[in-house]
Amino acid sequence: MHRILWVLFLGIVLIGCAAGSSSDQNLRSKAPEAVIDKTWQWEATVTPVEKITVPAPERYTILLKSDGTVQARFDCNRGGGGYKISPARLSFTPLISTRMACPPDSLDSVFMRDLQRVVSFFVEAGILYLELPYDSGTMKFSEP
Repeated sequence: MHRILWVLFLGIVLIGCAAGSSSDQNLRSKAPEAVIDKTWQWEATVTPVEKITVPAPERYTILLKSDGTVQARFDCNRGGGGYKISPARLSFTPLISTRMACPPDSLDSVFMRDLQRVVSFFVEAGILYLELPYDSGTMKFSEP
């Protein structure tokens, strides 16, 4: 009888350990504190019809400041605007930028356009994901 109780106890402990291990939901943060006051560089955008891979991520960055403003680098231009954030929700006000002529292969207008479409976010394994509306795409960012 004592042995059966011991095996039962050991089984409960193992099940508890397995249940307590990290799952995708536990690694995923939707807290505003996870993204504010950090510089993020754009790595890629995946949509149902295409994948945009950014050749020089350091040229496309955002910094969400704690005062509700965003500073951005759009390739050869600088700019910013405002943003609103709450758990899992993020949106940008209209963004402005300088108007220098970037190289023909620049992604500056795509980057600005998609930022202004963002509706939500999450951070998973140190990567920031910005979701576009109606499952139309996801922008992926990393810290430099």
